[in-house]
Amino acid sequence: MSRDDALAMRYVEHSPHALLGSIVIDCDHADAALRAFEQPSDHPAPNWVAQSPSGRAHIGWWLAAPVCRTDSARLQPLRFAQRIEAGLRTSVGGDFSYGGQLTKNPIHSDWETIYGPSSPYELRSLATIHTPRQMPRRPDRVAGLGRNVTMFDTARKWAYPQWWQHRTGTGREWDQLVLQRCHAVNTEFNEPLPFSEVQATAQSISRWIWRNFTEEHYRARQSALGRRGGVSSGKIMTPAKREANRQRATKYDEQSMWEAIV
Repeated sequence: MSRDDALAMRYVEHSPHALLGSIVIDCDHADAALRAFEQPSDHPAPNWVAQSPSGRAHIGWWLAAPVCRTDSARLQPLRFAQRIEAGLRTSVGGDFSYGGQLTKNPIHSDWETIYGPSSPYELRSLATIHTPRQMPRRPDRVAGLGRNVTMFDTARKWAYPQWWQHRTGTGREWDQLVLQRCHAVNTEFNEPLPFSEVQATAQSISRWIWRNFTEEHYRARQSALGRRGGVSSGKIMTPAKREANRQRATKYDEQSMWEAIV
């Protein structure tokens, strides 16, 4: 819908799918505003808190530099944003099942909104003592923005080698195939993402690959993986692994096997 119509709704998307422009935490506690602004903690003051009459609220921080979430994105900033979100969620006791897209519209009359600093934050300035150094990789253990990251990362790695087998088909068939894969990943989450999120992620992956991949690009990618000792799945054969395989191969030579048989 148009911007004017969207701003009249009780709930609104705080960021488009392609760009993460803010981090929002759902705090299902009656003292949400106190947790956001007053409770002793090391997290920066939020830019706004939109609370319901019960005191439960959505707490938001604007980002000075939006984080790209399409298949053109660099995964390092996206994963860092996932960790930042997890740290802020822990700081205020946020809800781990919150999807992270629709939020209480701060300017709607149904909510009491308390505004904090007007300046947006650099992503790194939102790090707290609760920011984890590493996030879980298993789909059944991720939450919030982590579900988007996991789906995006898992599906795109699967899609690159799959393109070769389906390159002679139609773009519509390819879109549907990637969508099915994203849906399969989504079903592994304890709190699955809404279908609109799954569809948007699938489209960003499938259309980028379909538009940018050629047979030359694919062969170049496979050659690069081969030079690194990897395979199409992205696994890397390190020197230590090569040496372990060599030792296993030489341990059971033909003479040793005959001696064992005899």
